[in-house]
Amino acid sequence: MLKRKDLWRLGFHLMPPEGWLNDPNGLCQFRGLYHVFFQYAPKEAGPDGRPARTWGHYAGKDLMDLKFQGVPFWPTDAEDHDGCYSGSAVADGDKIRLYYTGNVKQPGEHDYTYSGREANEILVETDGKNFGEKRTVLRNRDYPEDCTCHVRDPKVWKENGTWYMVLGARVKSPEQTAEADRGEVLFYESGDGFSWKLLKTLSSTERFGYMWECPDYFELGGKTFLSLCPQGVPAEEFRYQNIYQAGYYTVKGELRGKQTLHSFREWDYGFDFYAPQTFTDENGRRILFGWIGMPDHPYGNPTAERGWENCLTVPRLLTAEDGVICQNPVPELAGLRYHETMIMPRETFCLPDGTGDFEICFLEGTEEQEWKISFGGAAELSFRDGVLQLSVAENAGYGRTVRKVKTDRIEFLRILVDTSVLEIYADDGKIVLTTRYYPDYQGERQDLAVQFHCPSAAITGWRIHPHCFF
Repeated sequence: MLKRKDLWRLGFHLMPPEGWLNDPNGLCQFRGLYHVFFQYAPKEAGPDGRPARTWGHYAGKDLMDLKFQGVPFWPTDAEDHDGCYSGSAVADGDKIRLYYTGNVKQPGEHDYTYSGREANEILVETDGKNFGEKRTVLRNRDYPEDCTCHVRDPKVWKENGTWYMVLGARVKSPEQTAEADRGEVLFYESGDGFSWKLLKTLSSTERFGYMWECPDYFELGGKTFLSLCPQGVPAEEFRYQNIYQAGYYTVKGELRGKQTLHSFREWDYGFDFYAPQTFTDENGRRILFGWIGMPDHPYGNPTAERGWENCLTVPRLLTAEDGVICQNPVPELAGLRYHETMIMPRETFCLPDGTGDFEICFLEGTEEQEWKISFGGAAELSFRDGVLQLSVAENAGYGRTVRKVKTDRIEFLRILVDTSVLEIYADDGKIVLTTRYYPDYQGERQDLAVQFHCPSAAITGWRIHPHCFF
């Protein structure tokens, strides 16, 4: 059993060794090694992510056994001195190309939305260990005239010998307000990955938020998808319940022609999920990491007082079924399981180090489905009257209360429990809910009692071997 001084530190999720973590960046596999970069502010910068953020770096041969590699570069240049913001990676030949947004705030009286901010797209090449000089490939003057200063988060890929980049953007309205501006994605193309020209812009038919960030464009299961994070979407009872959203559109039309967006669907309905990014590994698998956190959130994480904050989801394997993307933990995670136990429908299962993995199959034949699962009294997952509900206790939620999803019934659940994180996958990952929560672990004991009240269900539980990623 892995002993931790801080019992809220995680057993099998990537987290910062200290300080602040947010968006996953630069995901790739290169010469057999997986690389996971992320937005990072080390402890000396403060766990709230201030001042300027840079990147952190994990790498390893196994997705569930990555080691922290340190900071690859710092925001020290004139074109990124207020932050090395989010970006992506492309493994090409004998190098990895890293693209990110260099944030610059000019001195003077500015609002930094319509004036005073530079968004510079910067390239750094690496062999995975050594990082080259920074090279700026796009500046504000290279964006459409109707863009605000909020253009960021390059996702780059290479297709049929041509390089492509998508950027998230906020487009000005005549009123120049968040209530009237709209989100958009900018498409660029290049013959060499250095010199870029605008290919087109793409947005929804109806306005859907004032800013689109963290775009990702990919094919899966014979369909094309555009993932993004819209800001400024009004909340509904069963959708868009967070301050900002993360989801994907189905894209119709050709990349180099006219395209339209259809059927926005959220990636995750929980409290803590944002800025997802996908990549294809050397086995052809499409894999996603997301940030278990939220920008500008109205709730907090008590770990900030302990010198660190936030983590990433486990790597999720993506598949597509009838235009719906299914997310499930990569198979490598099952290698961390031990102590398999068949659990009765009304039984309590103890996790002595706060980490576990559960699979629950609800048996057919019951017209009215109603069940609940409690996690140490700190959180509860329940289903009743066609509503899947995740509730976090007041003393464990730090502002988190309830998230709800409307669905007919649940056939299968997989639940990952990791000290202060829950990842819940329903019906082959068509519905996912992720949250931080904070059980009241006593002293040096990390016992977590998971209580099931699931009539007509077959339940299997495992403990998980905790890792130390540092």
